[in-house]
Amino acid sequence: MGEIGANDPATLDGLLADPATSFALKAVIEAWAERDRLDAEHDARLLHAALAREVDYRLGLAP
Repeated sequence: MGEIGANDPATLDGLLADPATSFALKAVIEAWAERDRLDAEHDARLLHAALAREVDYRLGLAP
């Protein structure tokens, strides 16, 4: 991927190199490798918000 800081877990290359990164996350990173970074980031934020809301709902923290 050529990200700066390949050993930094806060980069895409760092996440791919980290054995602790889930296979599911690695698959998304690889699948989205050719996408526009802004579009991918926007979609990731939407997914995060939906998942956080679902977790809050299941924990009884949200209506």
